[in-house]
Amino acid sequence: MEETSVCIIYQTDPLASIPGGIDTFIKGIIRWAPEDISISMIGISTSQKDRPVGKWSECYLGNRKFNFFPVLCQSNLGKQNRVPLTLRLTFSLLPNKLLQKFGVFNVLEFHRVEPCLAFLFDSTPKNLFVHQDMSVLNDQKSDIRWKYFPNLFYALENLLLPKFDSVYCVKESAVRAYRNRFIKHKSKFKFIPTWMDPDIFSRISENARLGLKIKLSSMYGFSQDDVVLISVGRLDHQKDPLLMLDAFAKVYAKKHKVRLVMVGDGVLKDQVKKHGDKLGLKERIHFVGSRSAQEIADLLRIADLFLLSSAYEGMPMCVLEALGCGLPVATTDVGEVSRVVSEGINGEITKIRSPESFSATIISCLDKIAQYRGSPCSNAVSEYIPAKVLEPVYENYRRLASK
Repeated sequence: MEETSVCIIYQTDPLASIPGGIDTFIKGIIRWAPEDISISMIGISTSQKDRPVGKWSECYLGNRKFNFFPVLCQSNLGKQNRVPLTLRLTFSLLPNKLLQKFGVFNVLEFHRVEPCLAFLFDSTPKNLFVHQDMSVLNDQKSDIRWKYFPNLFYALENLLLPKFDSVYCVKESAVRAYRNRFIKHKSKFKFIPTWMDPDIFSRISENARLGLKIKLSSMYGFSQDDVVLISVGRLDHQKDPLLMLDAFAKVYAKKHKVRLVMVGDGVLKDQVKKHGDKLGLKERIHFVGSRSAQEIADLLRIADLFLLSSAYEGMPMCVLEALGCGLPVATTDVGEVSRVVSEGINGEITKIRSPESFSATIISCLDKIAQYRGSPCSNAVSEYIPAKVLEPVYENYRRLASK
């Protein structure tokens, strides 16, 4: 079978432990690519020694080999810079492109629209993934800095989106919005769900779970009798961790054995910690920082309830991963969560974004945890696995390469 070569362009280091849906999404595309599809990536290195800037490095994700070409180096990709990483990447691509350092590929793939500027006059077929409904730019609480220049961003989309041969969106509202804006190109826009890795995020027996909880309780400093609530994600305005803490304070007032484990890092970390201290929750909240996928899976397995308090989302992978581990979910009504979180079956969805409403949802879930846990969770995500979700993507690569 003829090989199809794909080059992914995004501001990340695929070998770094970076919590975030887009990074996980890209790693999945690389890891589960069929043998006839070769993947290369242009991005940002977190280690000049291991993955030097300006050179192709041979890398592996699991047993899957791919090539990586960093155009910048930044040790902490979670740090917010004065110039956004997306723009720094785009500026860095321009001279490299002119020097033809990258090579020839059948398909170029982007996970942000801006870097396509460097390839505006390149005739190579292009695919784009849109991981958010960009109408969020109208919300001044958004973390996306284009909110200060929304008209400029929409002008950029007007210029670039018609250049793409295919566009996948992880939120159906984004598909509808783009089809209405780009009527002549509406067939290019398609919805794609996210997924979870069943090899990592899976259920274990109750005996194994109890043994793991004893081990991790000792490691993280809480009692094996505690009721553990957990969140996974960046500490930023999108995830709205302050709402979660306010709701958790109300839950703690009624259920004193609860603890909250927060996995992730971000620009609001210090503010979130101070807010937790102000609420008198310092001893009840555990900030464990960024963790590997396997460490996150183990924490999900020993937890009693997963919390998502996001203000806006696409289809959050963390929810699928929690359900895959048999963990019920209490969440705000955001993005595509209702595809997998079924109220009264494997969790509950709060309809009002307030500490009072969210805390009531959490307490209701905790009162029904035995009913929600286990197969009602894992069954809900049985179709959201890479082999099924990504097959149309790989077939699209082959189609584009044959154009």
